Amino acid sequence: MSFSDFLETPVKKTRHQLLYLIYGDQDVYRREAKFSILTALSHVKNAKFPRIRILTDRPQDYAGWPVETVFLSQDILTRWQGENGYHHRRKACAIAAGLTLAEKTLFVDTDTLFTSDPNRAFRQIKPGQYLMDRFEYDWQHVCERPEYQKLGKCLDVYGVTPDNGFKLYNSGLCGVTQRDGPLLDESIRLIDEWTRDGFDIHTIEQIALSFAMHGKPVGEAKKYIYHYFAEKRFFHAMLAYFFDRHGEQFNLELIELCRDVPRIKPFPSSWQRLKIKWKLRNQSGALRKVGRDLLYGSAAPEGPYYSACRHEWWECATREILRWDQSRQKKLLSTRSLWPEQLPKPEKPEDERVIMQYLKKRVAAAG
Repeated sequence: MSFSDFLETPVKKTRHQLLYLIYGDQDVYRREAKFSILTALSHVKNAKFPRIRILTDRPQDYAGWPVETVFLSQDILTRWQGENGYHHRRKACAIAAGLTLAEKTLFVDTDTLFTSDPNRAFRQIKPGQYLMDRFEYDWQHVCERPEYQKLGKCLDVYGVTPDNGFKLYNSGLCGVTQRDGPLLDESIRLIDEWTRDGFDIHTIEQIALSFAMHGKPVGEAKKYIYHYFAEKRFFHAMLAYFFDRHGEQFNLELIELCRDVPRIKPFPSSWQRLKIKWKLRNQSGALRKVGRDLLYGSAAPEGPYYSACRHEWWECATREILRWDQSRQKKLLSTRSLWPEQLPKPEKPEDERVIMQYLKKRVAAAG
């Protein structure tokens, strides 16, 4: 498979590149990418900036940013998705296409924060030696799960068994060299084979890449980055606040300002968490989880970014409540007093009304 013809305009080959793939017009992904880029720039030492390239169908969104955009037409995006409707195939195709543009490529998911100089990550990439976000699990630990049964039959054909040490990596970051065309071709071939009759899981792309790297040295990038894929809602709220406050037009000040944004979701202090645990000592199961999330949101640390996303804790509680039957929901929310008797109150009295209004509105909207 050749990707050399995907460029509508030539791009000069470079030594190192950070590569992003962004398509569509959703604000959250554009903000993720821009903030990821700011964190990378904020950690660069001695002005050794890697080339930053964005493969996108909307190059206008990054005008004025210190990046090169490579336009992707809808025809290319359609071809990259393949015939089986698996949209993460585009990621493997983007990495393959990027190999033609640099000696070393560090592909970065947009929901990734750099916590160290990206040049340190590039030093870990060598021919035949790869860098991935992190090791996630051994095949033996997931192969019996129902959603993996179909994929397991596909892997059996290639001799993968629960006891032969097949490791699966998260591909939120992927470091490869210009020589790795065959590795990506194999990954894409496997994606097409394993999604031919539909698919039960959405991580086939990274499993295929892990399989292609099986038996080769693979390093982890977790000491250089933080991939917040499991905490997106919290970071989306903080990034929306950041860009609403400072704007999306690039300037050097943004690099410094990005340091003010927390790199973790808004956990209460250790002391506050201990107090909440004590308050909920007589609760168990789902009610305990709901109480914890409600109180965590109320007890989030002070600061504009934490305040901007404390309601995401309440959203976690809402999702749990929506799993309950209507009688149980009504018992919790239809209370004569302002706050449910089953739960300890938040320390901030004003949050009693705010939280209950939030819960009732969300549950009512869900029907």
